[in-house]
Amino acid sequence: MRNIVIIGATLLVSVVGTISATGITFKGFPQSGSYQKLVSLNAQGDCPTEQYNFNGANSPLDEELSAIVRGPAKVKQFAVYTQDNTPSRKRSPKADTHQRRHGHQHFHDKNKEIRKEKEDVERRNGQMVTATMFGTVVTMTDTWDVATPAPAAVTPAASPAAAAPVSAPAAAPVVNAGTGNWGRVAYYDAASATANGLTFLGNVNWNSETYETLGATLGYVTPNGQNSSSKPTVLEDSLIPDGVEFVISSDTACNNDCGATAPGANAYHGWKGAEKVFMIEIEMPLSGQTGYLNADMPAFWLLNTQIVNQQQYGKCSCWATGCGEWDIHEILKAGATTGYASMHMGNNYAGTPPQGLPRPTSGTMKIAAIVSGGVAHVEVLDPQTSFGDTILGAAVAGYINSPNSTPFNVIIP
Repeated sequence: MRNIVIIGATLLVSVVGTISATGITFKGFPQSGSYQKLVSLNAQGDCPTEQYNFNGANSPLDEELSAIVRGPAKVKQFAVYTQDNTPSRKRSPKADTHQRRHGHQHFHDKNKEIRKEKEDVERRNGQMVTATMFGTVVTMTDTWDVATPAPAAVTPAASPAAAAPVSAPAAAPVVNAGTGNWGRVAYYDAASATANGLTFLGNVNWNSETYETLGATLGYVTPNGQNSSSKPTVLEDSLIPDGVEFVISSDTACNNDCGATAPGANAYHGWKGAEKVFMIEIEMPLSGQTGYLNADMPAFWLLNTQIVNQQQYGKCSCWATGCGEWDIHEILKAGATTGYASMHMGNNYAGTPPQGLPRPTSGTMKIAAIVSGGVAHVEVLDPQTSFGDTILGAAVAGYINSPNSTPFNVIIP
């Protein structure tokens, strides 16, 4: 057992097995627990909660999850697979009619204003901390992550494709993958500017009624991933700048069936189920930027969809009480070339393996995040891996059970 001294908390990390450059398997989930779920959320920032009990081998990661990307980054492909091969909700074409649109402002510029006013804001509602981790003093904006280097495969960068007309995402086709296999329920390809089964969103709704209390709420983003759009669009094949974040949720809009959501938000369902795979092909180039929040610190992670639909950065969500965040590849220091996977479950359990993942600075990396059979697994994929219609069950099992994978026990206080 290693004791990591962190300001405000002590985290016990139990690491089992040998270090590998290809996979990390999070094990030891408590299988039952609780968090504080929002009962309602209004424009004044009132957000009463009640205790919500969960149980299941992968809970609460079996609840709806959405993906988030932070720049500087280029996303070339993204896909979601489930074992039941069907979307988590039936599409409702009328689901958006009640959602209100409000004035907006450029996301990146507005974030700079917020940083000046609230210099103590931390990416996950924590604080800027100095921590001693494995004998090294680190100053960072994440109260749970650590940093040590390790190698892995990186795919050479592909030549840019010709610009394609901007279009809206299409509905996901139903794939019959066969018993025990995994069917693709959402897909994005940057080169062809096509997408199905998903929606690109971001904290870009500068609602005049909620700005002072909730900040920017969730809304459609323009193809560059930075500004507010009046309708869903397909992300273009371009660089997402430093500090800019966008969200990927399913193509099923909330229709009074997502629980509490922020007023005026374009709230969507995520992907639900105890068996699901998220795959991404991503490049994280060095920008050389420093001196502001999350400069030159790209990341890819998964959040309980309730959080993005409510208040991603603030008190009005279930994040602090443990509804779930899973960092898949996060750079913790400006200009760093190693990223880390971490599990954040509020006050319930958490942990960060010491194994690092290389930052794909001059080419892309393909990564799979697998929730299955009571574990959560991060796999650096072979560069030739296809994001096809199906994944064989044996392939997923092979990743999780590989002798080259690093087992890591999540922490239960």
